Amino acid sequence: MDDSSESRYTDTDLQRLEELARDAAVGSTMYDKRWVIENILKVGRHFQSTSYLSEEGIRELDTDIEEILMTLWDISVEEDVSKFFFEYGVLDFFIELFSNPNLRVKEISMGIVSNMVYHEAIFGSIMEKDKCLENCLKLLEEKDSPTLLIVFRCLHSYGYNLFHLVQRSSDSQKEETKSLLEKFLIFLSLQSVVQNIGVILAGCTNRTVLQNCARFLSILSELWDFASERKKVTQKYTEEQFLQCVLEGMKESVGEDKTEKHFMVFLYLLFERDLDKDVYSSISTQTIGILEKLCKEHILEYTSIDECDLEFLFNICYVLKCCLESGEFSSISPNFRYIAKDVREQLEKADIDENHAENKVSILGLLQRIIDFLEACSQNGNQEDSSCGNTPRVSQNRYQESSPYFRTPRDTPRSTRDTPGRSQSPWSNRTNGASSPAWRTPR
Repeated sequence: MDDSSESRYTDTDLQRLEELARDAAVGSTMYDKRWVIENILKVGRHFQSTSYLSEEGIRELDTDIEEILMTLWDISVEEDVSKFFFEYGVLDFFIELFSNPNLRVKEISMGIVSNMVYHEAIFGSIMEKDKCLENCLKLLEEKDSPTLLIVFRCLHSYGYNLFHLVQRSSDSQKEETKSLLEKFLIFLSLQSVVQNIGVILAGCTNRTVLQNCARFLSILSELWDFASERKKVTQKYTEEQFLQCVLEGMKESVGEDKTEKHFMVFLYLLFERDLDKDVYSSISTQTIGILEKLCKEHILEYTSIDECDLEFLFNICYVLKCCLESGEFSSISPNFRYIAKDVREQLEKADIDENHAENKVSILGLLQRIIDFLEACSQNGNQEDSSCGNTPRVSQNRYQESSPYFRTPRDTPRSTRDTPGRSQSPWSNRTNGASSPAWRTPR
């Protein structure tokens, strides 16, 4: 037999093996269907026969079952596996586990569901199941940081996928897409949901949870643009009590650049579109204090200001301008005008490419007017404890035409710095890279 016939024989053999593997595998993965089903059945039977409540309290998760659950979490990173789970009702099973009293069970089951929500191929079908989003939102009542972390990542995936559905939908799909979006926004506008998010923002000291909460609020505020009744879905988020909670979260997150960028997107869109003057007047003093920290401990700590920082700086300047114009603040740090001047100087030195030159000029204009306002307050002796009420106000509409119109930071849908691109996998803390397994938090 010559070399060519041996090669053909080998190729044929390999082809047959590949076909056999495909028949037995889940989609295009190498995970055996029987193995996956057996693991799901082991977990299902365990929870059918085992109560995690006892007289001594909540039982620890069985180690063997935990390992199987983590394996299922890992493989759900694969789109074909998540499709397989959805097709055979596994999603419903893990949603039921949200009510298990064991926190590790909640965390892992939420992780699997979050990975399934991530995949665009089945996202539309998942959106039709109201109980998935409804039960996910109920987990916001938990005080467990690893679980809350995944809940906010899951909610971000909901928002991310809806954003792209709206952007890409054809004329024939627009009505259906709009219906899915409206349903999501109505769920998120419920008082209990907004209240739970506010409690987390005000009381959580886990900065990773706060970062993911801020990322979610950032994408949520983007989606409000597509709402048919914007005021209805934003109302609870514009109340003073919730805004105070956001400011507490920002105060806790000073030093976390990505987190503050997302928070500032949320605040900017609220101030620019949704807040009445009397609402932000009541939080002006606290807001000005936090904005001063962002200028001092973020902007001035940068080696240099580059293009991706312009939006953050614009959002800070815009919100600061609104608070100053309200005239309702009780005090301003006497050092703020010097900090503002340093920010202006750093921006003037920044080497910004010509595509963003207009944005730079507009922000410099905003900064100059803020500095003029702070100087006037200083001259009137009002910076310590007065509202600076006699200082001429900056015209509210003067910048509207010339100012840059930014949206979310560069790590939300319009780029890929932080938000996972579709070439990447869902969250992982095991390995890095495009093929990394699903995210999970070790206890």
